[in-house]
Amino acid sequence: MVMTWSALLTRYGFVTTQEGMKLKVIDLTNDNRKYLESLLEKAEVKFKSYCSFFEITDEVIAEEKWVAIQGQFNDGITEMSFNPAELPIAKLDLYIAGMVMQLNRLGFTTIYSCDGHEKGAPHIFFQKSDTARTVKILLNHFDIKCQRKNNVLYMSIQRQDLPGIAGELSEFQPSEIEEIIMKSDLRVNKNDFNSQLETLLNIPGESGRESKIRQHVLQEITPYVDHITVDHYGNILAKKRFGSGPTILLNAHLDTVEPIEESRVIVKKDNIWTSNKGILGADDRAGVHVIIATLKSIQPNDFKGTLKIIFTVEEEIGLLGAREVNDSFLWNVDMALVIDRRGTNDIVTHNYKQEFCNAAFGLTLERIARANGLRDWKAVSGGLSDTAIWASHNVQSVNLSAGYLHEHTDLEQLDVEANYNTYLFVNEILGSAQRIKSNQGRRLAVG
Repeated sequence: MVMTWSALLTRYGFVTTQEGMKLKVIDLTNDNRKYLESLLEKAEVKFKSYCSFFEITDEVIAEEKWVAIQGQFNDGITEMSFNPAELPIAKLDLYIAGMVMQLNRLGFTTIYSCDGHEKGAPHIFFQKSDTARTVKILLNHFDIKCQRKNNVLYMSIQRQDLPGIAGELSEFQPSEIEEIIMKSDLRVNKNDFNSQLETLLNIPGESGRESKIRQHVLQEITPYVDHITVDHYGNILAKKRFGSGPTILLNAHLDTVEPIEESRVIVKKDNIWTSNKGILGADDRAGVHVIIATLKSIQPNDFKGTLKIIFTVEEEIGLLGAREVNDSFLWNVDMALVIDRRGTNDIVTHNYKQEFCNAAFGLTLERIARANGLRDWKAVSGGLSDTAIWASHNVQSVNLSAGYLHEHTDLEQLDVEANYNTYLFVNEILGSAQRIKSNQGRRLAVG
């Protein structure tokens, strides 16, 4: 690459474009303009400063010389005190300054950064956790391995290589970056998510007659798991390993409380779906769907550990399927996430006669939800579900809302937006599973 003044300055925080001898500056604050002028003067470079551009008549200096000069002035200690639109480049660590300014230009608002100082991993705090997740997808496109912890992104890269990433980002407009992310994001998009959900809702499978829904689920998840079987009672048991880490059980039930009416129509009004005749079947096809979508999209970069999956039969008539699962399948399970709760933001941790997990576990999940922009999830008391069976095996267990209401009646409805948010929440829990295990121990006793 031929180094120009624009390329050099962009690598270290100044968002510019080259037009012949003129250097067009983009959204440069007065403080950053004065800072650039002082650096050019320190470098003994001839230039003229105009309203929207600089005219530099000298040849571009060596990058090492520029780093030595700018490095004398960047302090990187008060960055969080400033609005991103007014961020002083001098307050950023030298090697990460260009990357931070480019990410803000592209719409990814940062609040703090550190280039690692050759002692740790370079990292950036973002205003929102979902922004951190999106930037992780973007940087993976540039072959940069990252680890996300809530709204912080840690990068496996030497700090001397960070300016080069700033240079690469400078070549893209926000619309082009959005296209890259859309193509690279392995999460199921909402349109596909809802289409697959509708398919599940239209497959019959009342208690004791789950063969059609069981066959469909087997076909859907077999390509995404390492081992799968149907046990002696008709439950689907599957396992997928993503490396060393916690073992998490995902569970929902296949059966509906009543048959799906053959001629019924799903009525869609905004995010709310209902049935024009009989039950909708969202209890618990909504939970089944969240698990299938998770299996299709979870990646080793998102989760380290083992997933165990149980789709039970005859839950609606007394948790009969769950009671028949062989104890050995539950060995070494660290936590169970059951998706079979009405409403939109419940984390059911107990019912009137049984604790499914300890209080700390429920509060931890609340914090994970808040940290990832999924507001209002709360630990609450609930009713009877397969959660009770897993808890009786001393597994930390919760039952998460799947978005449905008025289950077991002709008034049953499903908030498909809430169902999608549960899918996002499950993925965030999986991404935090190692920290949950480390903080709380593997199998804390439940009452």
